[in-house]
Amino acid sequence: MTGHSKVQHDVPADSLIRLKPHKLGRHYHKVPIYIKESASKHPRIISDYFLRSFRINIELGQVEVHESLAAEPALTYASAFGRIGFSIDRVLLAEILECYYGGSSPATGNLPPPNTSEQRLSERLGKDVADMFARMVLGGQSLGQLERYENAYEQVQWEYIAEFRYLSHHSQQESSLFLYLDHDMVDELTSRLSERPASVCNFDPLEQIKRLPLHLDCVVASLQMNLSEVLALRPGDIIAARLQDPVEVRVNQQRLFRGSIFEDNGSLFLTSLESVKTP
Repeated sequence: MTGHSKVQHDVPADSLIRLKPHKLGRHYHKVPIYIKESASKHPRIISDYFLRSFRINIELGQVEVHESLAAEPALTYASAFGRIGFSIDRVLLAEILECYYGGSSPATGNLPPPNTSEQRLSERLGKDVADMFARMVLGGQSLGQLERYENAYEQVQWEYIAEFRYLSHHSQQESSLFLYLDHDMVDELTSRLSERPASVCNFDPLEQIKRLPLHLDCVVASLQMNLSEVLALRPGDIIAARLQDPVEVRVNQQRLFRGSIFEDNGSLFLTSLESVKTP
């Protein structure tokens, strides 16, 4: 007699969900969602850092959270919360060097061998970006002192890898930077996630509503034209328009305030706001 045969199926092995015992009964499944939500709440925190420090304008396009990647991080740091790894695409690294020091960046397929300038810049970016990421997901709390972690006798097990994909406004190329989280870092996130429901109940719903973001539109000029005039417009045409005084401030196309515009040190400001009485 023969024993029971193994169950056969046509599902690819890489599409199967592999259960990890240490993740069972915990909030590990919420970590990728939480990282993406945090990134959507602060989409410019890393972009503004690059613009302010290196004069390169990049825009966050997509955030992905992976459970594993074939590539290991270029740099690994140890912090009070655990170990965090950092890697950045060389295309983006070369463009940062170009924007900061000047010169011309090579084509994507013709990058020169790694040099000391790239290494020094990567080490600076690693610490700064890792700390910004931590403050983004840890409610503003810093990682503290970061130390390079190098241990030839231990291979760090990375639980999640957050990939931030950016579009460069200079080269119109997409590239990514990666942040690797070990089990201690993920445990810190899961412990904070498990405490979130209890803390939310302490908030006043009315206060939460008051904190909802609103987009204000300031209408500084308006002009009425007929359809034929609009269709006749061509690039380079000049349209005569007069600035409104006072200007209208709108929310969702509804007029809420009237105000005045003044200039100070090359910047424009709204002042003397007064409510618009609607019937």
